Amino acid sequence: MTGGARTRASRRCLAIACLLLHAAAAAQPFPEPLHLQDALELAGTSHPLLTAGRAELEQLEAAAARIEARDDIDIGARLAARLIEPSDAALDQSSNDSRAELFARKRLYDFGRTSALEAAAATQLTGGRLRYSADLAQYRIAVMRAFFDVLLADLEYARDNESMAVAYVEADRLRDRNELGQVADVQLLKQEDAYQALRIQRLRSQSRQRSTRARLAQLLNRPDDLPVNLAPPTLAENDRPLPEYEQLVESALAANPRVLSLRAELEAARQNIRAERAGRRPVLSGSVIGTSAEREVSSRNPLEAELRLDIPLFRGNRVNAEVAGAQAEMHRLAAAVQQFEYDLRQDLLEIWLDMQALRAQREQVSVNAEFRSLDFDRAQALYELEVTTDFGNALVGQSKAALLDARTEFALALGWARLSALTGENYSPFLQMPASSVQPGNHSDENSDR
Repeated sequence: MTGGARTRASRRCLAIACLLLHAAAAAQPFPEPLHLQDALELAGTSHPLLTAGRAELEQLEAAAARIEARDDIDIGARLAARLIEPSDAALDQSSNDSRAELFARKRLYDFGRTSALEAAAATQLTGGRLRYSADLAQYRIAVMRAFFDVLLADLEYARDNESMAVAYVEADRLRDRNELGQVADVQLLKQEDAYQALRIQRLRSQSRQRSTRARLAQLLNRPDDLPVNLAPPTLAENDRPLPEYEQLVESALAANPRVLSLRAELEAARQNIRAERAGRRPVLSGSVIGTSAEREVSSRNPLEAELRLDIPLFRGNRVNAEVAGAQAEMHRLAAAVQQFEYDLRQDLLEIWLDMQALRAQREQVSVNAEFRSLDFDRAQALYELEVTTDFGNALVGQSKAALLDARTEFALALGWARLSALTGENYSPFLQMPASSVQPGNHSDENSDR
């Protein structure tokens, strides 16, 4: 077994072991409460969003192995049981012409074609690893977003539940006054309508609590095990200064895994052009054949060794056609690289502008939270003195302030994670992954937009 084969076999064993470990882990309940880091660790690398990319990596590995094996020695045996009617001129008049051959053949040199194909395959494999790395980052961002969506759904339900309760109390109060003739029917029905609308909104929020948990459970490969309690994360990275846009573009063009992957594919296309052009060149090969036969024939040699040079003299338009196809693919990839770089610049700009707005929104959140806190204290004091009855509205205001704060902080955290995925910089601690997780064939369960 060659070194490459041993490596692939060890990777398969590691994959089986990791899948068994993942199955065992899936049987365990979610931590209570579930933290964001717990979710990212449970995410692993066995989700269907990643297995397709890993399968592509394995295909690229297999393609590289096939090309590498083009020059492997070919050793075999040929056994033939034959009965013949010998010629009258033959010295040996026996009819048994059975024979056995042992042969070894090897392509020795093809003047650059195989080396170009090997270089192209190696470069394509590098590109596949980079794409898989980008897929991992995208997957972790999806888990983060799903985790945040659950927390937001809980806050929305709390807001809508309190709003409905306030509307119900007001409708009940108007109902009593309506019976006494102090409030018109139209005013009561207006409040009843407002209450019913808030009741429907609360039901929708309650449904969203379930649907967001189902989405998170599916991303964690546990569709039948919905998490119950989630702990709000500490998002310290939200306080770091935002880099300049030009700095982000420079980092992204140098380290974005999908840009590097496309550039690797472009280089592989150039190598394929070299390989196709080498189709006009000779091929040097060697062979050794040992033969054992029942009949002695003067034209048959017990041992033969051959060094052969095959020189193509005319191959029609086949080579030109293959070269033209490889050049067209190179031009397509060159355009794809350029277009992706344009899209990357635009994505970075939109994220950067959005994060600037979110950072400004944090100031509004701070002022709003302070106002809601003071308003709650005022309403509570007046409620205790039985002066007013707007204590419920103050509670709703606090819930709205908490929801606005969470939306702002979660959006900022996702923005930092997206910047990490796009630029390759360490802007988000939640996108840090062990290097082993991006290697081809590695199914370890340890734990961009583009």
